Amino acid sequence: MLLLCVFLSACASIDSKQQAAPELDAGAGPIVNPDPFETFNRKVYVFNSDFDKAIGKPVADVYVKYLPIPVRRSIANFFNNLWEPNSIINALLQGKFEKAAMTSSRFILNSTVGLLGLFDVSTVFDIPRQQEDLGQTLAVWGVKDGPYLMLPFLGPSNIRDATTLGVEWVSTDLVPILFDGTERWLIGGTRLIDARASVLGLEAALQFQVDPYVFLRESYRQSRLVQINDGVPPSEAEEDPFEDALFAE
Repeated sequence: MLLLCVFLSACASIDSKQQAAPELDAGAGPIVNPDPFETFNRKVYVFNSDFDKAIGKPVADVYVKYLPIPVRRSIANFFNNLWEPNSIINALLQGKFEKAAMTSSRFILNSTVGLLGLFDVSTVFDIPRQQEDLGQTLAVWGVKDGPYLMLPFLGPSNIRDATTLGVEWVSTDLVPILFDGTERWLIGGTRLIDARASVLGLEAALQFQVDPYVFLRESYRQSRLVQINDGVPPSEAEEDPFEDALFAE
């Protein structure tokens, strides 16, 4: 329902100027507006920034100040481990069987020897972390990202990725599956604080931008392309998204 309200609000907030005839690109045809919801998105961006200044960043600062680095690292490892089943499922759906096998090994090893994921022993054994999500799976299947969308509290996204959040929350996110009641809220809140603390200092980069909103939007779009193409530029990506090294051998 939240995603539906966000989408309807965005549709209602499109400025009449953005609905005018598309700009032309020197004979290359009309330019597709990458941000048709910009009026709405900028308002949400201001809201998120104000909320972060008032609550998010101060809480993250306290978190970093009073928790030693080893403790924070173990908390981050714990939450990363809880996400591994989601990566396994989406790697399989994308035909990345080698990655699915590596992630399965990581999850088993870290959940046992690593004490429920508190210690990332898999990295010591040279098993790198593979991050996959449903948005990447849909992209591999050919679903377009759609317009850029700034979500309240959650930040940058797009129509395709935003619609997957609820699905992952009820199906593959282990926090609501393993924990209930007060524990779910405490652990979920800790995950949000840890995520915010992990990017402390990056806001300094926005201060030197002429338009921080545009900088954040383009940074998100580029980073998402890198994730979807496994670090390979789109122009150099494999033609067959389901091609796997195991089949090549």
